[in-house]
Amino acid sequence: MPGPRRFLVGLILVLASFQTAWAQGAMDFAPIDVDADKEASAELDEALQAYKKRDFLRASLILYRVVTRSEVAVSPVEQKAEYTLGKTMYRLGLYQASLNFFDRIVQAGPQHRYFKATCKWLYYLSRKLSGDPGLLDKIAKYQPEMCPAEFRTELNFLLGQYHYKKGAVDTAIKMFSQVTPDSRYFPKAKYLQGIAYVRQDQPKPAVEAFKDLLRVTAETSNPTEDLKYFNQLAILGMARVFYSTGQFRQAVKYYDQVRLDSVLWLDALFESSWAWFRLQNHEKALGNLHTLNSPFFQDEYFPEAPILEAVTFFSNCNYERTRQRISEFRLTYEPLRDEIKGYLDSYADPTEFYNFLAKLAASGTAMSPRVQQILNAAYQDRELKRIASYVRELDREVDLIRRSKSSWSKSQLATLVIQEIEVIKSIAVHEAGRLAKQRLQRVVNELNELISQSLKIEFEVASAEKGLASGLQGEEFQNKAKNAGPQYATDDEHIYWPFTGEYWRDELGYYLYTIKSECSR
Repeated sequence: MPGPRRFLVGLILVLASFQTAWAQGAMDFAPIDVDADKEASAELDEALQAYKKRDFLRASLILYRVVTRSEVAVSPVEQKAEYTLGKTMYRLGLYQASLNFFDRIVQAGPQHRYFKATCKWLYYLSRKLSGDPGLLDKIAKYQPEMCPAEFRTELNFLLGQYHYKKGAVDTAIKMFSQVTPDSRYFPKAKYLQGIAYVRQDQPKPAVEAFKDLLRVTAETSNPTEDLKYFNQLAILGMARVFYSTGQFRQAVKYYDQVRLDSVLWLDALFESSWAWFRLQNHEKALGNLHTLNSPFFQDEYFPEAPILEAVTFFSNCNYERTRQRISEFRLTYEPLRDEIKGYLDSYADPTEFYNFLAKLAASGTAMSPRVQQILNAAYQDRELKRIASYVRELDREVDLIRRSKSSWSKSQLATLVIQEIEVIKSIAVHEAGRLAKQRLQRVVNELNELISQSLKIEFEVASAEKGLASGLQGEEFQNKAKNAGPQYATDDEHIYWPFTGEYWRDELGYYLYTIKSECSR
């Protein structure tokens, strides 16, 4: 038994610790409300019974009462109610509301009893709310091994996307490489892995990634439209890698494998024109561009095409055709640049700009066909398209609540859900407007650069003509221009047929433009 002196010292230390805790506000002598805890447990049981019976409206209201008892869910009852409320909102088709409640668990971290269990629901929501800019940030709180095994390969893909967007390319490549071939995300993972290697200026592993994608998409007996698209993306990706490394013949080989019925065919056709130009096969380069000029593609946007035509004609000293293409280019694209710039200047605020575009799309307001085409191209940007789809999903959820005739739509829970969705929508609309302005500003910048190039070509034409005037006799130059063009050999499947001004669909992509050099020898 301790002596009186030791007991007194111990008592003083205990009192001192109590005094310190009191001063720091750590002491809480509030009584534990056992009845309230029992009431919450009873309500949770009632909500779980309603959930099992698929009475999700009633379950959500009861769960919400339990969740709102405390500012932060701490007790096992409150945490289970919070988790179940997220599931219930998902079952009601209110995916953003579901994510909002699950986000509370994510923010609480691993100390929340249902932190790991929430992982799979974030994966489910990634399919419903793919345009949510913040969803990947929430998923990045998890390591794949923290989640159920059946979701890990998909989570590797989502984490790869997250790190790719953040610029952590090495980590993204590592994550993409762990996506297994049986995953629905494997084609996209392989494609993004190839693009990531391109960003790192590593052409060999990029080509290997694209080859892996080609093998998977080619070996499928009954490929979906999605697989067909990624097959063509892989081919186009390989062509671009070979072009970037100066292997123009290999590039042409792959450009030619992009099918005529693919949405990527025109891109491949135009890009292969540059490859043929670099190979000094001007007849084929101009033949491809001739296809792009056909009435079938008059609404397509390839402003660089007339510049390439002008450069090709200039390389062959055909200055009259060079000036003609430059003139046609400026006549078309200078007004287009000014019109788009006017839209950008009129709507400085991204939210206003997005609403302006949305009204144009909804009302069909008349505008120049070319600008309509550029606006459509802006909406085809994948990231912008995802966010625009996300905004539509938010509108659907709010409309679903407001059109409901049940008393649930007038509840505090419904009011909270609508308020939170409206705030999130305003952020998403602002981001969509920012992206749209960014894309169209890029169009303006590209057109400015091309217009500048056209002026340089005009200057070079004028300089070259002065040189010809002093170095060539006029009669000799005229005689050179009368030389016959090249003759093309044909096989059993093809015939040589002069172009008479009429385009046929089965001829698209097969044109050869007869051109002869008019340069002095």
